[in-house]
Amino acid sequence: MSNKTGFFNLEENINSTIYEGLLKLGYQNNESFSIYYDLDLLNHLLQTAFESNELCLGYLQEFKAYAKKHLFDIEISLERNRFKFTVSKDGIEYIYKHENNPFLQELIQTVNTHSFHLEDILAIFKRYSGDYVCEEIDNDEFQYVLYFKNNRFDRFKYCFTFDEMGGYYHRLLDFSYNKIMNE
Repeated sequence: MSNKTGFFNLEENINSTIYEGLLKLGYQNNESFSIYYDLDLLNHLLQTAFESNELCLGYLQEFKAYAKKHLFDIEISLERNRFKFTVSKDGIEYIYKHENNPFLQELIQTVNTHSFHLEDILAIFKRYSGDYVCEEIDNDEFQYVLYFKNNRFDRFKYCFTFDEMGGYYHRLLDFSYNKIMNE
């Protein structure tokens, strides 16, 4: 009873999240990589409405079979009420070799300096599309949110904070961004 669109969404999110991590931390051959999801985000990505972690975990066994071609032997478990997805070294190698996002590469290269300014980020967004949004936001965690109007180019919202220690960002799907802003 799998939902291929939901499985595609989840696999794409796993790939993109791990790719971002590899850009930040560097690629280490022969290492696995783990990421965590809450049930509500999984329901959003999978287009499901599971009310319990256990039911969702059972359903995710079908996802493992679906994703085996690219993510190989992905492990999915519950850890402190969150879902832990561990992608093996073979899956990490596949992501490293096949994902390619020059925008994200340039953004992370700039952000990793921690000495960047909003103008630097705006210049990167402009290089990839003049059709983006930059809003100052009233939030304890973030000062600015930037995103492309055409979410086919990039589906994420980039939330930035600048303080005496430098600049920082979070990369969020609309679902997660809206959840934080409505808390």
